[in-house]
Amino acid sequence: MQDFGRGKPPAGAFFDTDFSTIDSVLAIALLHGLQGKNDCRVAIVTMSRPNLAVAGFADAVERYYRGPAGNFAQVPPIGMRTTGLPGETSPAFTAPFQKTKPDGTAVYKNEVRSVIETGDPQTLLRNYLEAQYDGNAFFVLGGPATNLAAALDFPGMKELIGAKVKYLVVAAGAFPDGPAEAHVKADIPSVRKLFAEWPSPIVASGFEIGSALEFPGASIDKEFAAASPDNPIADAYRAYQPMPYDAPSWDMAAALYAARPKSGYFKLSGPGTITVRDDGRTSFAASEKGKHQYLVADPAQKEKILAAYVELASAKPVPRRMRPPDAADAAQPPQQKNAADPAGKLPVPPRQ
Repeated sequence: MQDFGRGKPPAGAFFDTDFSTIDSVLAIALLHGLQGKNDCRVAIVTMSRPNLAVAGFADAVERYYRGPAGNFAQVPPIGMRTTGLPGETSPAFTAPFQKTKPDGTAVYKNEVRSVIETGDPQTLLRNYLEAQYDGNAFFVLGGPATNLAAALDFPGMKELIGAKVKYLVVAAGAFPDGPAEAHVKADIPSVRKLFAEWPSPIVASGFEIGSALEFPGASIDKEFAAASPDNPIADAYRAYQPMPYDAPSWDMAAALYAARPKSGYFKLSGPGTITVRDDGRTSFAASEKGKHQYLVADPAQKEKILAAYVELASAKPVPRRMRPPDAADAAQPPQQKNAADPAGKLPVPPRQ
């Protein structure tokens, strides 16, 4: 693929989750903080349960990080699965919309009122992957593997992933041997398919990693408040459960490693193969030809990781660095929202 001398941009980050815990919200903030540091670009956010309230909050977060442009420019829709159970709707996703300005108007606007204002996850994943340079994207999975397993069945998707995606980091399992983990138990057939068929390398961030790294809740009223009095991440955190509290960082750990794999935050196991047992427990078999690894906690790095969490997640939105389009980019039609034909192919967004 030609780059006309401009070079590749930072890697595109694809984040899929079920938003079942507050650390999924914090992980989005972390990824946007990393984007502000030019360590990645947030390509698309998809969710693996049909919950409009949650999708509306995720959309508001994306608009927050886009700044004023998010109020008038086309914002990529949140990819939302339309089958299955909606699950619990935490106050974290609804309370922020009740916050008002001194004049009585809402601080955050909910733009998602129906399914048509969301996107089909598999279609969005495919189209945004096609817009990436080869080998210049990574995936972070922070929930059940439902969406990513379904995407593998799209015609040509495995080849596309193999060409575009450097690796997938999965917040799931327990290593080297531990109890069945919630994200795995939620959809065992899908996570088995993911480990067996995903074309690029997979790194697992097990339950033990995020549990040992609790996000410091005191930063919500310190660093977050100092950066901005109106931050949907901070408002969601306050509404999730009574303050003060610290939160396990399963999705955050996966996202941090994915964007900064060479920063020494974590150690890595050797290569091998991860399999999933019938009860949801994960097992790892070492093999030089294996495509899987798992993160290993390094106690010496704990304070460094927590400091990175706070710095990145509390960062103010940074205007996205826009490159002038080349001839190939200009030929691409704009990205469109779609729910009427979820199996159809949307126009490909400009190359990123």
